[in-house]
Formats: sequence, structure tokens, C-alpha cells
Amino acid sequence: MVHKTFDKFSNNYTEILNNSIIKFTGFDSFHFITVKLTKLRELNPSFLNKPINFLDYGCGNGNLYNNFHQYFPKANYFGVDISREMIKEARRRFQANGTFYEINSSEWKKNSYDLIFSAGVFHHIHPKDQSNVINDLYNLMSDTGKMLIWEHNPLNPFTRKIVKESEIDKDAIMIPPNKMKNLFIQNRICFDRIIYTGFFPKSLQFLTSLEKYLERIPLGAQYVAIGKK
Repeated sequence: MVHKTFDKFSNNYTEILNNSIIKFTGFDSFHFITVKLTKLRELNPSFLNKPINFLDYGCGNGNLYNNFHQYFPKANYFGVDISREMIKEARRRFQANGTFYEINSSEWKKNSYDLIFSAGVFHHIHPKDQSNVINDLYNLMSDTGKMLIWEHNPLNPFTRKIVKESEIDKDAIMIPPNKMKNLFIQNRICFDRIIYTGFFPKSLQFLTSLEKYLERIPLGAQYVAIGKK
């Protein structure tokens, strides 16, 4: 069970994650969280100064929340995760018991969300369940809501190697970008586009300004599927 797997990582998740990625990319997990938040703001400028409801689906120990309000200062953040121990750790770190919920809680489902974000989560969801999860999230979107799913790109050989050797990703089944696109379309989400990211390791960091010109090239380490209601 996924929740049991991640329960055991709750006290040292970030350390294990860093051990997986630093040796291949030179970057730690904080860097990639900053990349995600920067990209979220870039893709959703109209949300910058609005009191939107933001759902972090599969929030883990709350790493995204740490600097979230520097990027979306007026947003209401809600984090949910299948792992009880991860949620406990997020609450311990941020003392925000009303912000983080176990996935089985009904509380977070009482809201509608203007922006639903999920990063590195769906490859842990069994393929037969992915469509149902997307549909459930669609039903929680506001009338003008957007959904962004950030995933590993199986077309990138370095990503495949990192995932294969990661203790955290032992159960992972990477999702091809076109399959994610089809999951959106099958569940009534108005598919916008897929962009690719993570082209350069830290040793080539001086080239990262070029990434915005490479977003359509399916060789980035990760991709973002973007849709709206």
C-alpha cells in the first residue's frame, strides 16, 4: 500500500529524496520546489494577488507549503496526502492543522479549488485508479479552475535511471505525457498543453534561461500537463 510505504519515510523524506537527485542533477529538493513555484506563478499570473483556493494533492510532508505564500501571498493553501504520518509531519513542521488533511478526510472536499496542483504523485497511483482520481479532482475545480499535474518524463533516460534507483519510487509506474493528456480529456478537463522542464543539471545551470525555449521538446526530465474546467 502506498500510504504504508510513505509512512515510513515521514521523518526523513527530504533527506532520502536529496540522496536520489543530488548525485544525478547536482540540485537538491529545495531547488526543484522553487522551480515548481516559479513555474506555477508564471503560468497563472492572474492568481498572484487573488484569494484563490489552492490544492496541493499529494502534499507529503508539506515541502511546497514552506515558501508557498511568497509566490501566492493571498492564496488559501490546502494540502492532502494519503500518508497519515506525512500529514502529521507537515502539521508538526508548520503548526497548521487546518491546512493539511489526510486524503480520507471529508473536510478538504467541502471546498472548490481555483488551482489544483499535483507533483510527483500520479506515478504512485495504480494505473487503474488514475482516471477516477482525475475525475474526483475535476469535480472539485471551481468554474474557472485550472489543474496542473507535474510528472516524471519517461522519455528521458536520466529520469528513468533516477526513478529506478530511488527508494521512494520503488512502486513507481511513470506516465507518458500522451497518456496524461488522454486522462484529462477522458475526464472532461479542457486540455491546454504539456510543457517540458528540467533540461540542465547544476553543472550547466548557466543554460537554464534557455529552458523557456525548449518547453515543447519532449526531452526534459519532467513535464507539466495543464488543463482547465
